[in-house]
Amino acid sequence: MNSKFEKPLIRRMSVPWPVYLGAAFVLLFCGLYAYFGFDGVPHIHDEMCYLFQAQTLQMGRLYVPSPCAPASFDFPHMINNGRYYSMYTPGFPLLLLIGLPFKVPWLVNPLFAALSIFLLYFLGAEIYDRTIGLLAAVLSSVSIWLLLMSATMMSHTTSMFFNGLFLLFFFKSVRRPTVWNGALAGASWGMALLIRPGNTPLFSLPFLFVLGILLLRDFKRRFKNAASLAAAAVVFIGLLLAYNQLTNGNPFTMGYIVHHGKEYGVIFGRPATLDYNFGPLAGAVQIWDNFKAINGTLFGWPLSSLLALLPLLWAVKTKPREVKKDLLLLSGFMSMVAGFFFFWGAFVFLGARMLFDGLPILVMLSAKGVRESVPLLISLFKKKSAAFWSKAVAMVLAVFTLYAFFIRLPRWVRPPETEYYYERYDRTMAGSSTSIHNAVTSLGLHQAVVVMKFLYTPLSGFPTGWWSSGFCYNTPKLDGDVIYALDRGEKNAELFRCFPGRKIYLYAGTLEKGLLVSLKNDGGRVVAGEPLRLEKRLKKSAELVVDPIRLYKPYSTEFLDFLEGVYREPDSLTMDVEQIKELGTRYARARDFRRAAFCFEAALQLENSPKPRLALLNMLVPCYLKTGQVREAKVIMDKMEKADWMEFKLFSILPERGF
Repeated sequence: MNSKFEKPLIRRMSVPWPVYLGAAFVLLFCGLYAYFGFDGVPHIHDEMCYLFQAQTLQMGRLYVPSPCAPASFDFPHMINNGRYYSMYTPGFPLLLLIGLPFKVPWLVNPLFAALSIFLLYFLGAEIYDRTIGLLAAVLSSVSIWLLLMSATMMSHTTSMFFNGLFLLFFFKSVRRPTVWNGALAGASWGMALLIRPGNTPLFSLPFLFVLGILLLRDFKRRFKNAASLAAAAVVFIGLLLAYNQLTNGNPFTMGYIVHHGKEYGVIFGRPATLDYNFGPLAGAVQIWDNFKAINGTLFGWPLSSLLALLPLLWAVKTKPREVKKDLLLLSGFMSMVAGFFFFWGAFVFLGARMLFDGLPILVMLSAKGVRESVPLLISLFKKKSAAFWSKAVAMVLAVFTLYAFFIRLPRWVRPPETEYYYERYDRTMAGSSTSIHNAVTSLGLHQAVVVMKFLYTPLSGFPTGWWSSGFCYNTPKLDGDVIYALDRGEKNAELFRCFPGRKIYLYAGTLEKGLLVSLKNDGGRVVAGEPLRLEKRLKKSAELVVDPIRLYKPYSTEFLDFLEGVYREPDSLTMDVEQIKELGTRYARARDFRRAAFCFEAALQLENSPKPRLALLNMLVPCYLKTGQVREAKVIMDKMEKADWMEFKLFSILPERGF
């Protein structure tokens, strides 16, 4: 290459060192959090289904036959109708194949998060200038929302990356409508569609509309660009339709519909997994909750993560030419907001996850706001120089970032006053953990099937969801040394027929402790043997108890005597919260309020979810009043009055621990 052209090209493509530093930090932080914070395994139902499908694709298949005793392997979001596969589209499982050969699928999202830092730099430079690109890269690298989400095996990080890549080549196409820019925009859009087909059309709608307007205005100049974009997008649409045909039996039928039925696509009414009608008010509340989540966790700043957007109002007067770009970017985000107003599943978890694709837009506008804050401050306080205000803004951002990492993030990851698995983003997130598998493998079990019975109230909408601590270790062919299955009571007998060469065990308990007993088939009746003992409890291992009474904390001799009486009954070994609650209800009807209170206290020691805990507390209060425990009843009522029923504050009410 001629040296006359080489240096300008290198200068034009060079990346400032803070971008490399930010990307390295993101890769390191997310990778370490994924491995140590989440133990390198999926926790959320969605993550497990993505990984299962990736393992299936690694075998060169789109699905496997349903297992023998298929109901024993039912799991949320898994289609099990003769074919066994994830209901999700194949985009993210294909990307997980990057990490599977090296047994590091948990590293895929950290890698794409790090690449997103470079992407945001180039995107900012393309839309505005290199300064905003640099600010966008730096801000995104310290976004606690991006960092936490990208430590999971959820599909949102890669969806955000490819939608951001589409955005980059959209703006390139606006400026230089080449075939190359159009093809890359279309391919990025198509890949995002394969990952999250609901998000991509919403995100891209305003930008595609603008391209359409530009095409009509200058058809000759822009036709090849538009045609190449459309051609690339059609290829990916074709891949999605072909995948639907081969798995779901119809190119236009998504896996969501196969699994949940047409109720999954309901707008206002009773959707697939909710126990109430979803209406406009619920949609508005849900969107408001999403905005509150973004306000708190986008950057984790005090007061608001959106403070940097305020100087943009001033920039409307000072830089009117850029307002159109600002509004266009904002329209992409608001298009998603409008779309998810009608979707019942946009509840907040891991932040406003359904709007995570809009993170590049929010970061870009925030970066511009940070830059505009300096001239705004100069205009307001003219005695100070630009250098002074630049340093002041940098100092404020540094302090805000320290606040985010040392105050906001710890409180978000492990909120005080709660042990609810869906409010804590650690190794027990979503009620899944490596602890039970660690205990099982410590016993040296081989060629075994472990049936999992969790004692919590079944998850609303996902009654088969609690055994995820085992499902995540199953392979598509069920050929692991230890296979995990869902408890089905007496129907567990089918497993003896399906796995004649394996020993069958039952784990009954919680994530933290439980009983592991051998099972025998006695003429079609399942009989439990003696509990297995783990001589030495290892780190990150569930405690294996040999007596069900040790599942509880016996705070008094009277409570202990009650438990011993309960567990003398036949088939009491696997009593769960619902059965204990029913027993307490029977005692209350018989006006034996002391025993009823013991039942509700015992159930509260096991229960993790706020809504069932609320029901138990409401049943416990009258029992306390009837037995003269007025002070205890008053403590519960006072705390319940202050608590928000839909939030984690219910966990500050712990009568089973002496409050």
